[in-house]
Amino acid sequence: MHILPVIESVEPEAGSVAVSLRGLVQALAERGIESESVTRAEAAAADPLVHQASVVHLHGWGTELAHRMARVAQRAASPYVISPLGSLTAEPYHKRGWRDKLRGLLGNDSVIRGAAAVTALNAAEQQALRANRLNVNARVLPYGLDTSAFEATDRTNDALPEVPAGRCLLILGPIHPAEGLVPLMTAFAEIGPAADGWNIVLAGPEVGDWRRQLEAAVRRKGAAERVLFAPAPDVATQRAWLARASVLAAPSLHYRCPVSIMQALAAGVPVVASGAIVPDGLNDVLQACAPTREALREALRFVFGLSDEERSSAAQKARAAARARLDWSVLVDRYVQLYQELTNSD
Repeated sequence: MHILPVIESVEPEAGSVAVSLRGLVQALAERGIESESVTRAEAAAADPLVHQASVVHLHGWGTELAHRMARVAQRAASPYVISPLGSLTAEPYHKRGWRDKLRGLLGNDSVIRGAAAVTALNAAEQQALRANRLNVNARVLPYGLDTSAFEATDRTNDALPEVPAGRCLLILGPIHPAEGLVPLMTAFAEIGPAADGWNIVLAGPEVGDWRRQLEAAVRRKGAAERVLFAPAPDVATQRAWLARASVLAAPSLHYRCPVSIMQALAAGVPVVASGAIVPDGLNDVLQACAPTREALREALRFVFGLSDEERSSAAQKARAAARARLDWSVLVDRYVQLYQELTNSD
């Protein structure tokens, strides 16, 4: 069996599904299943690979690469799977405009219907996908992680900027309002004395000019000395930030691959996350809440109010759960089962 993963880029930026997929490729190889990724850079010469593939798996939707490769697979009568990562449901800051509707009329919607399966990150996204009725086979298929790569972290990384003294609330992902940054930072400001000694680090790629706008807002509030913006373009840097984190926050307003949550759980860092992004079946090992200012404020107040020992104890239990439920050595069998089902192979 030969799987063709399609992904916009394999660069392991903070929050990118590419961080997760590295472990899947290795886990599939250990089961004798070959996989060769196609990115935007290789798209022009990728058509023959589609014809050779047993299954084409699109990790992400809404890009020219994903649309093109799905159409090629459809014409070739090759089974293809769409893992939209939230892109097939209504999302903040990306309304379905007339261009999207026109593309749907011209064939994208029929391509989605033609997919052998459309996968969801968790039950909430599955319900939203079924409500859209674009594909009858919407199933939950979580992403995983090579958890062993994050079980030991390095606090001595000299490449990181200095962090203000105190405890660190880390956000590890793209700097964009859809990540829930505005309600989170507002909630943090409203906690009052409970947040004394805590600082915020936003580590991830810049999207548009959102970082500039957020920095300006932070300065206006007089909190510039407590909020740090920094890049995290590779796994080593992400591991180093996790080593300095006291709590990780993932307050996304919409469904997306919960890479930072999985990394934090594997590294033994407590997590506060919105329900949209909590990995399937892990609500019981982290502090889940709605991505609203009020809900985030109370979740942060609770976690900040714990002693260091209490946070550490809870994080160790969460680490064990992540290893048992999210490690690719466990999850890969669900992918193999899906691929075998689509190819009628044993």
